[in-house]
Amino acid sequence: MFDISVIDVDNQKDNIIIKKSVNLDKNLDCFLMISSSDKNLAENLLNIALESIIDKISKEETYNDFGIALENINSFLKNWKSSGEQEDDEVDMSISVLNENNLMFSNIGRSTVYLINKDSEIIELTERNENKKSFLFISNGILANGEIIISSTVNILKYLSKSDIMDGMILSNDIEIFNKNIKNILQSEIMERNCIISSLKYKNEFIVEENPKINAVKDFAIKILDTNFSKKMIGGVLIIKDKISNQNKFVKNTIFFVLIAGLILLLFFLVSGIWGQMTKTTEKEVAKDQILELQNIISEATSNISNPGIFNRNIQKAEDLIKTLDEKKLYTLDLETAKKDINILKKQFNKIEIFNAGQDNLVYAEASESNVKVLKDTGKTYIVTKKGIIGPIVSNVKPKTYIFNSLSDNEEFVDGGILGQDVYLVTNTSKVVKFNRNGNFSFANVSGQQSWETIKSVGSYSSSLYTLSNENQIHKHPVISTGFGRGNTYLKEEDRKNLGNVISMAIDGGFYLVKSDLSVVKFFSNPYRLESLTVSKIPENYNLEEGKRFEVKAGIKLNYVYMLLNDKIFVFKPNTTDFKSTRNLTYVGQIEGGNEKIIDFNVDSDGEITVLNSKGLYRLKFEVSDDKLILR
Repeated sequence: MFDISVIDVDNQKDNIIIKKSVNLDKNLDCFLMISSSDKNLAENLLNIALESIIDKISKEETYNDFGIALENINSFLKNWKSSGEQEDDEVDMSISVLNENNLMFSNIGRSTVYLINKDSEIIELTERNENKKSFLFISNGILANGEIIISSTVNILKYLSKSDIMDGMILSNDIEIFNKNIKNILQSEIMERNCIISSLKYKNEFIVEENPKINAVKDFAIKILDTNFSKKMIGGVLIIKDKISNQNKFVKNTIFFVLIAGLILLLFFLVSGIWGQMTKTTEKEVAKDQILELQNIISEATSNISNPGIFNRNIQKAEDLIKTLDEKKLYTLDLETAKKDINILKKQFNKIEIFNAGQDNLVYAEASESNVKVLKDTGKTYIVTKKGIIGPIVSNVKPKTYIFNSLSDNEEFVDGGILGQDVYLVTNTSKVVKFNRNGNFSFANVSGQQSWETIKSVGSYSSSLYTLSNENQIHKHPVISTGFGRGNTYLKEEDRKNLGNVISMAIDGGFYLVKSDLSVVKFFSNPYRLESLTVSKIPENYNLEEGKRFEVKAGIKLNYVYMLLNDKIFVFKPNTTDFKSTRNLTYVGQIEGGNEKIIDFNVDSDGEITVLNSKGLYRLKFEVSDDKLILR
């Protein structure tokens, strides 16, 4: 199935290099390369990798099993760093799995993987200029006969030109000689580290096949002739022939013309059948070629997952091709596999993590379709329902459920916040309700104005309640003995009018204001200024679906900005931890409810979120590595 050559390039440097090849099953092989200046780390990495791979990766579920193995290795790397063991040590490592002609790999550090395709083009499959600290995703693709995969613990194109590599192909078809040629050139260069070079050439045995269209016609003719009916008909014809020979000329001529007419009719049906079979065969052959084309497109998309333009173009081509093949209803199993691969690729590309709520991360079970919001402060957690509140929810104590009976039938709670010991809830009619620590509800008065402004969004900060009104104005209501004081407005009239439709607000010392087109503005009251923020690396699903709830969340103690968008949690990294100097937000990932839709969430701290769904409260933990969110 393949020829492989793996060579150490010893440049008399301090780093240790380790290579290992493992046959996991028939036509299922794994290849590992590790480079590290810490021998202990390298050896431990190899042992953990082998434990996670041997007898754990199957031919049937190779992709999923490989993903689980990488999660185990990531967990080891994280624990190693947290234990303080040579925290600054860099590891260059790649792991490849070859299942028949399907190659999958993942890498960290400066390790690289290149493909020499059947057109003798050298394509870099790893992300350029990236130095990942953990295995973030799996790249995979189908190898054609004669294609070569070159892997290394260093970026070999930093030292070799593409022509140097192609010269090695011209010198010999032997993969061992080809690989030694690369080694010889590298040893003539001044390199910073020892390294490993691996060259794998995929070989598919050449099988001579007959023309499928001719085979189809031949098989069809044999099927017609090889039946009892055909044999009886031929025998009957021979008997009739003997009888006809004894008749007079007129009878013979009549029978002759009748037979001619019958033969013409038979020939017509025979040709029609053959033509139909040829058409059907041609359609299957076209579909087969399209399946191969689809696999190549998906492979190219995988190779360019770090290049948005090329990736999106290939995914669009693949989806168009799938639509065409769906109409033909051919190769349905291959199509389902392709659809799953595209779905996985899209999630990887858009940095989507799936959170499944279960007993292992359950905080409090409360199955209800009326759950609206989760509020948390000073160790106490509350679930806001449409007509009341559940809580406080603390460990080992069953919380109480409170219903506010003074709400009319068409009124319900939609938002809220915590100030001191009290919870303040906002209704869909812009009334504010106070829920105190004694478990009592009361409408909160606002002094100096006839009623509360029409409230879009509410936030609490210090000892005041802040509201965003329908008029795009920010109001600050200080707590007073009788309820709340008159709202002090922040935005100048001209800015308020020109701002556009603001749909949500969050406070971290400044004010994040998110508009209906999901552009973000940050407002600072002292000194007064409005800053339009750049939101970068946004995924294709960064848009507000009709009828979906939206909320932006931030805090003085939080380093990230969070959004509840289309039942998902989007996470953004500001350019600085200084809230006064925010200029841009970089998308680092999103969290999607796997088995339950996310209704709301509270950010307890960066890395820990309390999630509310229709079944109750669940705890979610994450980390951000290389600007990519990863669930723990």
